[in-house]
Amino acid sequence: MPTMAEGLLRAYKIMQQVGSFEDVECLFLMGAGLSRNTYRAYLQSVKNFYRYTEGLNPLQVRPADIEAYYDELVDRDVNDKTIALRIAGLKKFFSGIRNVIPAYTSPFEVMSDKLKKKLGKREKDKGTKQALNKEEIRRTLKHLRENEDPVDHAMIFFLLTSGLRAAEMLSLRWEDFDLNDGAWTAWFVAKGGKRTEHEIYGPAVEAARASYQRVFRRDPKPDDKLFWIPANGDIARPMSYATLWHRCMRIGERLRAAGLIRKSLQFTPHLFRRSYITGLYRSGMKLKALQKKSRHRSTEILINHYIDDSEAATPYLDKIFTDIEERTV
Repeated sequence: MPTMAEGLLRAYKIMQQVGSFEDVECLFLMGAGLSRNTYRAYLQSVKNFYRYTEGLNPLQVRPADIEAYYDELVDRDVNDKTIALRIAGLKKFFSGIRNVIPAYTSPFEVMSDKLKKKLGKREKDKGTKQALNKEEIRRTLKHLRENEDPVDHAMIFFLLTSGLRAAEMLSLRWEDFDLNDGAWTAWFVAKGGKRTEHEIYGPAVEAARASYQRVFRRDPKPDDKLFWIPANGDIARPMSYATLWHRCMRIGERLRAAGLIRKSLQFTPHLFRRSYITGLYRSGMKLKALQKKSRHRSTEILINHYIDDSEAATPYLDKIFTDIEERTV
């Protein structure tokens, strides 16, 4: 029987091979009864996840890391079939590690039933998604301004007022902004690899600038990213999607505990894109204009997946039955 030390040494050697993904095929995927196309898709999913986690050792991956990766795919509007393949590829990969290292526990084995259900099937034909309403937005920004890190306030304010996908916002550098006649625009490579111009709310740009000055105690340089976080002894680095996702989840927990937002809201970066679109819709922006502003292929996608048009029945019932009671007096 191998000793614990021998087992750990074997695991270390395997993970060293996985680091470059040169031997992923023979270690975990090849010989597993996969078709050529499925194998290629699974291998790509593992590579993408490794890049997404910035080289995190697979033995250290937690269920939360996989959930954050899933939400990032959703945030980029990756289609359902591709997302399903990405998650299936990761599940196969981690079960492969489990077969090679018996003492290892896959993150899929310890994740909650709720998360398994979330990863296993995209919600379809369920109608509109939830968004922050006007009062929840006010409470959220007020709470962040008074009680949280100014970087958190600035990045959420920026997402709420731009409608950018989180990955798009995090890719921005200060040189990507233009100011003409008092109006801000940003240039970036959007989904599909197309260079795109997008309107940015002026106060959000100033909030981002103030948060940068708070971190570095100087004005940003043209090639600097917008949002940074201190790490490794106060050495700042650009914020990644995984960091943004985890910060949003923690903020959401505090907001729910304080009764400032609904308990049913999942406080992920994509919530702010839905809230932006819903807010513009409720404020009177026409669907065709909103389609162009959000860069979606069709208004049907907006209606079914982005606009939260839910309303309470009580105001309508009050109006109906007040009229009825007045007529019967």
